Amino acid sequence: SSLAGSRILLVRPPHPLGRCAAFGAAMADQAIAKYLSDNIGGVLSKALGDMTIAQPNDGVDFLARWFKVYIEQEEAKSNKASEEEELLEMRRKAAARLEERAAKTAARERATAEKAAAYKDALTKFSNAETEFKPEFWSELLSVASTLTGAKAAYLGLHDEEGLEGKPGPLIRYTEVLPGSELMLDQVLEQGQGVTWGAVTMDPTEEVPYLWRPPQPEPAEPNPDDPDAEPVVVPPPPYMPVSIPRVTDVPEVRYFEMTRLGSYLAVPLVYTSYLSVEALGEAKKYETEKKAAEAIRKRKQEEYDAAVEEARNTGGEEAVGQVEKPPELEPQEEKPLELTGKTVKMVLCLDTLGTNTEIEESKFEPTWELCKALAKCKEATEKRQVDQQAVAAIDEEARQHLNEVLAEARAQIAQATQEEEQTEAEPEEDARKELVHKRWAFTRAARLLSEQQEAFFSLKSWVVAPPEMLSIIAAAGHMFGMKKAELYPKGKPNLEWETLCTKLDSEFIDRIKQADPALTRKGLDPELKLAAIKAMLPAEYASEKVKELSPALEMLWAVLDAAIAYRTEYLMIQKADYEKQVADNAEAEEPVQLPSMEELDDDMEGLA
Repeated sequence: SSLAGSRILLVRPPHPLGRCAAFGAAMADQAIAKYLSDNIGGVLSKALGDMTIAQPNDGVDFLARWFKVYIEQEEAKSNKASEEEELLEMRRKAAARLEERAAKTAARERATAEKAAAYKDALTKFSNAETEFKPEFWSELLSVASTLTGAKAAYLGLHDEEGLEGKPGPLIRYTEVLPGSELMLDQVLEQGQGVTWGAVTMDPTEEVPYLWRPPQPEPAEPNPDDPDAEPVVVPPPPYMPVSIPRVTDVPEVRYFEMTRLGSYLAVPLVYTSYLSVEALGEAKKYETEKKAAEAIRKRKQEEYDAAVEEARNTGGEEAVGQVEKPPELEPQEEKPLELTGKTVKMVLCLDTLGTNTEIEESKFEPTWELCKALAKCKEATEKRQVDQQAVAAIDEEARQHLNEVLAEARAQIAQATQEEEQTEAEPEEDARKELVHKRWAFTRAARLLSEQQEAFFSLKSWVVAPPEMLSIIAAAGHMFGMKKAELYPKGKPNLEWETLCTKLDSEFIDRIKQADPALTRKGLDPELKLAAIKAMLPAEYASEKVKELSPALEMLWAVLDAAIAYRTEYLMIQKADYEKQVADNAEAEEPVQLPSMEELDDDMEGLA
């Protein structure tokens, strides 16, 4: 070959791993150098610099002592910084505590101010002679009293002489509660139980336990003009609060739930109620006499004015002076309205059970004042309401106007339905003809009540309703399917207007409009049976007598009377049909077992 005889020099290339090792060693040296520079480079430079300046004989010893001093200085710096940071943290915490304390103090002050404002507003409102009592005032009383005293629970009790079904009176039942105390609405305190009875005991003796007796007022200064006069003695209040600072110390305390630590306060709320037929009669007499006196005064004024004018025309001003002024025209002191009332005893109950805290005695008097103010407000409002009802009752012009409106509406309905009644296929049997006529009588009465329902609802403005009126409305409710629980106060055996008047609404009217008295009725509650409904109606009452009570009420009476007549006629036809069926069955070759007449319809029982 061409390379023959040539000398070739072979050179081994460096091993790759050798290059990597060299490179790694260089990198390691750089890392070490950086570590030393970062950690001791600066310090070591200073140490060596100082040693260079000092040039000690024993360099190692110099460096050892230098580093010792350096470390001590650095530790001192670190401790100082740590102490400063700790001090700063303590200051921050102290400032936060002060700020939190100030916020709590401000919140307490705001709560106290709000509490005082709520109490003041309620007391001012209740004490205002112009304030009209509203049912929601009871809840407001509970809320304000609870906030004022710090009570956990607040509830209002009523001294009930009549009692409840199955629980004869007297007893205390609870009528109003704050949220969280709803259990009390189902509870009663029978006479002799618990300690609350002391708060509704009139003129209590020293033997009545646990009463809080207010401080006696200072005796009046003797009269210098009559030193022998007997000092004026202020009698104690007729009713006083009951206070139990620690309920577990008093075995007489009645717990409606488990025994718990806390305190109890019962504050009397007593007022005179005028919601009675007797008081309404007295108000009517008062307003009638007042109206007659005003009519006489008006007539005398007209006569006097005419005499003065005649004297002026005939004899001039000198003759006018000779005209005698009737005594009726002199300023008259108005006779106050006096009504017979009935004492109503209520009690505001406050407790802190479960909190083991006492109600402050300083809160007793303000709470009592709040109850007294609300009692006066309720009393004054009832008196005004009874008087207003009396004024409306003797307003003959308004009564006559309502009678005319109803008469016109009744005539229009009769005319509108006459053609419908005449065009309806007349049944062949006389009895069934009578049933058709009675059905249309009911239809017309129900239509009149529906069209004039606003006039009917005006009865809700009454605050007093005679027992006859309650019976008529309740009988109508039962006739159209309303059960006793819907019409009577909870647990009470007798009707009350306050409950019954709330049922006079559009739903009541709709029940009547949609009713058909000529249907089979089975499974009726006792009060819904026709015989029971008839028994509720006041004896010797008819349309005209009901109209004397109220033309508006007479509309409902007409509906009820027509419904009873319609249903009775229907039942009589059913009875006649049943008796014919019985007679036919008796003559049959194979008689069958027939159900009793009472099994066919609940209202057949006792049907004459």
